[in-house]
Amino acid sequence: MDTLARKGYAISPEQAIPKGTFGTLASKVLETELSDGGRGMVRSYRSFVAVLAVMMGLAACGTRVDKDAFYAQLAAQQQQTGGEGVVPGTPEGSVPGSTAGPSAPGSRPTVLGTRTAASDGSRPAAPISSGIPSNVSTTVVGNEIVVGLHVPVTGAAPLPTNWDDSLEVVQRSINDNPIHGRTVRFIVEDDGYDPARGLAACRKLADSNVLLVIGHSMPTIQESCASFFHQRGIPYLMRGIPEAALDGHPIAYFGTPSDDHQARLLADYAIQNLGARSKIAGVVTENDQPVSKREFTARLQARGGKVAVVENSSPRQSDFGPIIQKLQNANAQIVFLNIAPVDAIKIAVQSQSAGYHPTWIGEGTHWNYNLSMESAGAALDGAVVFSPWPSIDSAAANEYKAAFRKYLPKAEPDDIGLIIWGWGMLARQALLDAGPQLSRASLVGALNTFDFNVSYWNPVRYTATDHRGPRAVAVFRGDGQAKRWRQISGFRTSF
Repeated sequence: MDTLARKGYAISPEQAIPKGTFGTLASKVLETELSDGGRGMVRSYRSFVAVLAVMMGLAACGTRVDKDAFYAQLAAQQQQTGGEGVVPGTPEGSVPGSTAGPSAPGSRPTVLGTRTAASDGSRPAAPISSGIPSNVSTTVVGNEIVVGLHVPVTGAAPLPTNWDDSLEVVQRSINDNPIHGRTVRFIVEDDGYDPARGLAACRKLADSNVLLVIGHSMPTIQESCASFFHQRGIPYLMRGIPEAALDGHPIAYFGTPSDDHQARLLADYAIQNLGARSKIAGVVTENDQPVSKREFTARLQARGGKVAVVENSSPRQSDFGPIIQKLQNANAQIVFLNIAPVDAIKIAVQSQSAGYHPTWIGEGTHWNYNLSMESAGAALDGAVVFSPWPSIDSAAANEYKAAFRKYLPKAEPDDIGLIIWGWGMLARQALLDAGPQLSRASLVGALNTFDFNVSYWNPVRYTATDHRGPRAVAVFRGDGQAKRWRQISGFRTSF
């Protein structure tokens, strides 16, 4: 049996999810909810796959961790151990894969040339900004680039997919065309979809020779890890959450549109395309999503719409009956859902059973996956969602599908895999742009002038002072009969 370890990804045995026996995808979701806490139905080597099917769409939830206490304890531990990690604010002495010794604090490699495309697709490295924190290492890496990835391997509702095949395709594709002579290896850590475990996962990655980290989990975890990686001088790419998470974190970057921005765009779309001025709207968000709720409601009302019901839900909630009843009583015809995929499936299916079928709308990276449509079917018919990537059925995904045919001709690419392809290729381009003298500092310098514009991912652009990245979304509509999302608009920055 294949494992992620055999495919070249580091993942520990305790992260495996045991098998389960299920029928349709809908019954899988419901049985998982009611039986074993959501940890069944996927073979151990699919554990990483399973949660990543939903992790891109998981809204924030769970309890808050005492971050101040955590960081105080971390600093004390580092001082007691002689700097196992790095005491916040001090330069880090070594970098993953490096064969060179520690560099002098504050030193910077000399980078010359203009930023024009080279034959390998890279652009000559951008000059490293003097604004880069002093604890970001300038030590040049060796022959292998280690990329960390923290995701909720456990603790989130699993939807089965062959997502690990996509990770293999990404890694093989990159390593067939090495980055300035260097190969890439991914390391995966389970953040458990829990704030305390998330911080532990991020610390483990920081101690595992990573050059950079990609995070795709709940906002609470990403906020905490952004602070932690800032202290450790490690570049951090993460999915778009509330923009305030970037404040004071100059080496953190969003790879998908922020929740704030999407909520406002969604309100604009509802006004312009769904007739929201003459209809009543409702809002249902998980309990850690105040920003989306606030921004959507304020924007819709400012443009003449009416929001009659605003409700919080709990992650993995089994019964949405009371919320549905309030939406029905208010005659809410448009409902903004900022919740996890399995919860979106449940509220839609339970509403359908109660004879209630509003136009469900949502942001990207929450429940905009074909797996959601396959499970909910008619209950999500006519729903409208944003997406940071195009439809898997479109020509925009051809490069990804061609790579699949090349490396895994017997496997079937899906829209979940397109997400990891986008993240992997974004990281690859940034590493190329960082130049042959690749270090964390040169990578941050490249990201601070980064421009990533490809067919299969929302356009990403950073400057030294703006790391919000993507501002455009594609629009999908649910086809309940086909059980598939249909793309109805290309990337748009306004509506």
